[in-house]
Amino acid sequence: MIDETTAGLLEAAGPQMYRRNSFRITGLPTSADRRTVRQRQQRITPALELGADVDLGHSLPVRLDDIRGAFDRILGDPRRRLVDELFWLWDDEGDGGGARARAGAGVGGTSAGASGGARTCPCPKTLHHDHDAAVRAHSAALDLEVENTGLSGDRQRLDEVTQLWSNAARLWGQVLRRAVFWDHVRHRIAVLDDRQLDESVIDTLRDTLPTTLVKPLIELAAAASTPADRARLALRARDWPLVPSNLVDDQLEEAAAPHYESLRATAKRASSQLDGGNWDGAAAEVYDHALPALAKLEALVPYARHRRTASARNDVAVLLNNCATAASDALGPAANLNASKWFRTAAELATDPATQQTIKTNRDGLSEMMATFTQIKTQVDQLVAAGRIHLARTLLLQVKSQLAQAGGPTGEIDRMLADLRVRPATYTPRRVGGGARALAWAVLLLLGILFAGFVSGLFGDDGDSGSGSGSGSGAPPASGVAVVSAAEITDNSPVGSCIGQESDWKLGEREVPVVSCDDPHWGEVVAYVPLVDTESRYLTAKYPGIEQVVALSRFRCERALAEFRPDDTRVMVKYSTPGEDAWDPSGPTLDEYTTCVAHRIDNEYMTAADRVSLDSPAVPTSVRMPTFAANIEFNAPVGSCVESKTDLATTTTDLPIVPCGEAHWAEIVGYPVLYDEGDALAEADKWPGDKVVYAKARAACEDRTKGLSDDLRLHITYPAKDWWTSPDRPIYAMCAVSYLADNTFTGALR
Repeated sequence: MIDETTAGLLEAAGPQMYRRNSFRITGLPTSADRRTVRQRQQRITPALELGADVDLGHSLPVRLDDIRGAFDRILGDPRRRLVDELFWLWDDEGDGGGARARAGAGVGGTSAGASGGARTCPCPKTLHHDHDAAVRAHSAALDLEVENTGLSGDRQRLDEVTQLWSNAARLWGQVLRRAVFWDHVRHRIAVLDDRQLDESVIDTLRDTLPTTLVKPLIELAAAASTPADRARLALRARDWPLVPSNLVDDQLEEAAAPHYESLRATAKRASSQLDGGNWDGAAAEVYDHALPALAKLEALVPYARHRRTASARNDVAVLLNNCATAASDALGPAANLNASKWFRTAAELATDPATQQTIKTNRDGLSEMMATFTQIKTQVDQLVAAGRIHLARTLLLQVKSQLAQAGGPTGEIDRMLADLRVRPATYTPRRVGGGARALAWAVLLLLGILFAGFVSGLFGDDGDSGSGSGSGSGAPPASGVAVVSAAEITDNSPVGSCIGQESDWKLGEREVPVVSCDDPHWGEVVAYVPLVDTESRYLTAKYPGIEQVVALSRFRCERALAEFRPDDTRVMVKYSTPGEDAWDPSGPTLDEYTTCVAHRIDNEYMTAADRVSLDSPAVPTSVRMPTFAANIEFNAPVGSCVESKTDLATTTTDLPIVPCGEAHWAEIVGYPVLYDEGDALAEADKWPGDKVVYAKARAACEDRTKGLSDDLRLHITYPAKDWWTSPDRPIYAMCAVSYLADNTFTGALR
C-alpha cells in the first residue's frame, strides 16, 4: 500500500508539478500556519464563488475547483502539504511572477502572512536561497517546455531552456546532497506538529524525491513531437543527479509503452498481409508505420541501451526480410528493386547475429539470381541480334522448365519470352513492388551450369556463330540412337545427329537410329523449335487442331532451315507434330515443339555440300508459303505474319511469311470454314453466289477480330464458284489484318 508521502510525490510528479503546487495556486507562503491558511480560504473562496475578480498574486489560469483542491491539500494530510512545501519557494511569499517563475527573478506578490515558518527556521540562509533558485530554474524550464513545442528548432529558446535545465539539475543536486536540507525538513515536521509526520517520512523523501524531480523530463521526452526533442530530453533525464541511469532507462521504457504497442500492432497487421501473399502491403505497413515508430523509440530508448528496442528492431528486420524473400521467390528478378530495398533496410535494423547472417545470405542470393538472369538476358540478346530468335526462345523455355521443376519463379522468363516479339534485341525487367530463412536459389546456380552448356552449343569461340539446338549440352551421338521426340524439348539429344536412312525417321518415335555424320546419311536433326510463343494473340497454348499444328510445324522448321541455308533449293525439312496431349491451355510448356530434320529433296544421301552448317551465322529470312491452298494445313499458320504489303485477294501463293515478332505488314488471324465437306457435297450444284459467300466470310472474319482497334483493315479472301466443283474438302476463307496506314509493325495487334 502506498503511503501518503509517496502518493503526494506521485501526484506532484509531472510537467505540471509547479503549476499545480498548492502554495503557488493559493498565493500562500510555504510557512503559512493553519490559521493563516483558513483565513485566506474564507476570504477568497466565497468571492470566487460569487464570480468576483480576486488577486491571487499570480496569473496562472485556475478554476474554482483548483483553488478548493489546493486549500484541501494544505489543510488535509500534512504529508501531502510537506511535499508541496518542498516544491515551492521557502523565502518568497506568493507568486507575483505570473505563469512562469523565471530563474533569478523576484517572485514578490502579496503577502498572505506567516507564522513560525521561514522566520524561525534555523537553516542557513544559503540553503533557502539555493533551494528557491533550484525551484525557479526547474519551474521555468518546465514552463518553457509545456508552452512551446519543437524547441530544438528554435535556437534562442533552446539555448535558454538548456541553461535552465542545467541550472535546475545542478542546484537540485547540490541541495539534496546537503545535510541541512534534511534538517529543514525535520524543522518543518516539528512546526507542523502532526503525529503522521515522523522520521519515516524523511526516509521516503530521500528515496523518492530525486526520481520525482526527473519524472517531468521523462514524460516530456515521451510526448515530444520531434526526434531531436525526444533525444534531448531523454539524455537530460539520464544525466539527472542522484538517479541511477538504469532506473531512468526503466522509466523511459514505461513511458515508451504506447510506442511499443503501436509497433506491435503494426507488425501484426503487416504479418497478416504477408501471410496472405501481399508482401507489398506488408512492406508498406513497415515503411509507413513501423519505421516511424522505431524512430521515436530510438530517440527515446535507443536500441544500444534498451534490449526491448533492439528486439523490436530485429522483429521488423525479420518481417522485411520475409517480405523480400516472398517477393523474390514469387517474382524472381521482377522483385529486385523492392526486394533489394527491403533487404537493405532489414540489414540496417537487424540486431541479432543470426538474423543478420540470414539477411546477408538472402541478400547474396538475390544478387546471385540477378547475375544469373543478367547472363541469360545477355545471351538471349546475342541470339536475337544474330537473328536466332527461335533459339533464344528455346533457351528461355528450357530455363523456364528447370525453374518450374525446382519451384522457382518463372514470371520473368515469361516476360522475356513476351519481349522477344515486342523488342527482339532488348529486354528490361519490370519494376515491382514466416520466419527468417535463406533464399532457395540453388536452382539458379544449376541453371548457370545448364545455361553454360546450352550456350556452348550455340556459339563458337568467337561468340557469334551457333547451331539450331534447343537442348542438352555436348556433342550429338556419333552412332547408336538419339532422342528426338522426348516429352519435353530439354530431354532430347543435341542437334546435329545424323539419320542413316529415311525409313529410320518415324513420326512420334522417341528415339531414332543415328550414324556418324562423316558416313553416308539421309538426314540431319537441325532444330527443336517451340510452336507456341506470345508473338500473336491468335497463337496460344490451346490446342489449335491438327491442321494448324501441321502448318505451325512446317513453318517453324522451314524457317529454321532457311536461317542456315537461305535460298537453297537442294535441301528441305521434315518435321514432327506434337499430339493434343502435349498442349497446355495454362501456357506454353516444353511439350509443344517440333523436331526439324533436313534432307535432300531427292532423298539421296547428303553430300558434304548438302550438310547444314550449324556453326554458320543464322540469317533471318522469310518463308515462302501460300495463304489459300487446297488444304488449310498447307497454308501459312494462324498467328504468322505477311512480311510486306501484298494484294491478298489476288496473291495467295508464295507469300513472304515471318514470325510476328519481326517487322511485318499484316497478320493472318484465321481460316474459318464456311461450308464443311458434308454441306459442300449436298450443295455441289447450289453455289450460293459471291454476295452470300462474301457475307458469310466477312461475318466469320469479323468474329475473329472482335476487340481490335479501329485503325485496322480486314483482308478477306473467299472461295470462288469453282471451289464447289470439288466438294471433298472444307470450303473456307482467309482472314488477315493490317493497319489502315499500311505501315509495318512488330508484335501483337492492338
